[in-house]
Amino acid sequence: MASKSSDVRPKITLACTVCKERNYITKKNRRNDPDRLDLKKYCPRCKTHTEHRETR
Repeated sequence: MASKSSDVRPKITLACTVCKERNYITKKNRRNDPDRLDLKKYCPRCKTHTEHRETR
């Protein structure tokens, strides 16, 4: 059985770039997206749509 560290679709956490709060947990494919993920999502703390970046 493969270990979680070598998983093709690992769980990642998305954090708001403005307030640094970790709001979302998602999965991504390492083969298709080897670099960090940047998405515009709603931040309930900022109460607006902001850039969310993948944290390690």
